[in-house]
Amino acid sequence: MISISEKRPLKGSSLVALPLDYVALDIETTGLSPTFDEIIELSAVRVRGGKPVAEYTRLVKPSAPLDPYVSELTGITDEMLESAAPIAAELPAFFDFVAADVIVGHSVAYDVNFLYDSAERCGLSVPTNDYVDTLRLSRRLYADLPDHKLATVAQYLGVNQLPEHRGLADALAAAQCLEAMRQHVENDGVDLAALFKSHSGKSGSRLDLAALVAEGEPDETSPLFGKVCVFTGALDGMTRAEAAQAVVNIGGSVGNGVTKKTDFLVVGSTDYCASVKGGKTGKLKKAEDLQKRGANLAIIDEGAFYDMLGE
Repeated sequence: MISISEKRPLKGSSLVALPLDYVALDIETTGLSPTFDEIIELSAVRVRGGKPVAEYTRLVKPSAPLDPYVSELTGITDEMLESAAPIAAELPAFFDFVAADVIVGHSVAYDVNFLYDSAERCGLSVPTNDYVDTLRLSRRLYADLPDHKLATVAQYLGVNQLPEHRGLADALAAAQCLEAMRQHVENDGVDLAALFKSHSGKSGSRLDLAALVAEGEPDETSPLFGKVCVFTGALDGMTRAEAAQAVVNIGGSVGNGVTKKTDFLVVGSTDYCASVKGGKTGKLKKAEDLQKRGANLAIIDEGAFYDMLGE
């Protein structure tokens, strides 16, 4: 289970834009939960006029040994972190590097949430930067890709820097993907605002998500196969309808509300939802109540959902 933090009232906005000046960043962590897991690498690339002009990368020492899976995925070991400083000592310099720039990254809301919650725990000012998600852009610009993992998008766009599950390499890859997307939009005359507006009407709250029909063959190896998912809050990388369709395509199903049959509640941003009380939606409160009564229901955030989805 992944616990969901309270609202992040100062968090910046997700932009549909292709800025020329920005900071591309990527962090590596001990797991998927901003509440329970920790940052082990902070990396960023400052871009001016579409060109990288400065880099920043630091390893960060967590409070506990790494899970072997994390070491295998990233190549970061406990020995490498032994001499690293803790997050409270590293965040101020990292935030100074990022400054007030627009942040760019792949599934970057995940990184922003980690940075926000880590800053709060350290008693530091939280980041309020607006951000651009290359995952979100890719899903609109290249809808026919088999998936929208950073590696898939980078290879499709033919960028030089391929991701390596390390902070600096992945930050550079995200920056190069954004620049390739800019060239595509400018050269082909794509109206980015119109492209996103054409999807804006697909609000999951207006659809019967339980009635969606699969497109293509299911994936029985997916952790979402045969599972019932419910969504609450706004996702940064997809509309709710797109996320629900992706679950159904894998072989799962989607409910309109939380019940005893729900396996996963996927929690997006509730920062701008006026109906939220105490930082929690009604669906989240009901899911937590069912958990207390012994229901086998997991509450996951957007980053964990994309990981399970294979995005």
